[in-house]
Formats: sequence, C-alpha cells, structure tokens
Amino acid sequence: MFQILEGSQGNVIGVEVSESYTKQDVEALKKLFEAKLAEGFDRINLLCKIDNLKLRDIKFDAFIEDAAYALKYIEQLRHIAVVGHSDLIKHLVKMDNVIFGSGGQERVEKYFDVADLDQAWEFVRS
Repeated sequence: MFQILEGSQGNVIGVEVSESYTKQDVEALKKLFEAKLAEGFDRINLLCKIDNLKLRDIKFDAFIEDAAYALKYIEQLRHIAVVGHSDLIKHLVKMDNVIFGSGGQERVEKYFDVADLDQAWEFVRS
C-alpha cells in the first residue's frame, strides 16, 4: 500500500509503503514524481518509509518497473532517504549509493532508522 506522507511539499516527496508493493503503487509514485517535475522542479528529494513493508509481498513486476523508472529519471533525483528497521535494507542502500550516488550532482541515498525519521526529513529538505 502506498501513501503520501504529510510534510511533502515543494521538491520533497515523502511516501510510506506498507504491507506489499504493487504495480498500482508504482503508478501512483510515477504520477506524483511527474507532477513535481511538471511544477518546474529540476531535482526531486524523496523520503521512502518502508518499515512496515513485507519484503516477501513485493510484487516482482512492480520492483522491476520501479527500478527501470528510477534509472530513467536518475538525473532528477537528489537526496533519497530510506527509512526502515532492517539491516538488509541498510546495507542495500549503502551499495546503491556507491553505485548510483553522485556527490558532485548531490545525488545521495541514505538509510535512516525509524527512530530517526525527523533526521530523514531534514536530509531530504536540505
């Protein structure tokens, strides 16, 4: 299930994905992202809260579509905060940042524990 978080404004999108992640969720996120681009923002900051996401319930086709979309628009992403409570996700975010991060272009992906949600918001708003 996909939900827009209170605090999303300007070039900052905050979403929570809980339980499963489906193609409908991907489509909702695409529409939100493209609406921000249409508003004239060149770079988007994204906070994804996934502490209630059940990894086994992620639909593979949704994951593939989401990954392809993210790669297509990678130049429009700036700060990405992933909020959760999983060591696996924490390590995946570190690897993702090494591969796709770009300090010169300020594309940085960071993992935050749920207890540090306020810091995650500060990061995507900076």
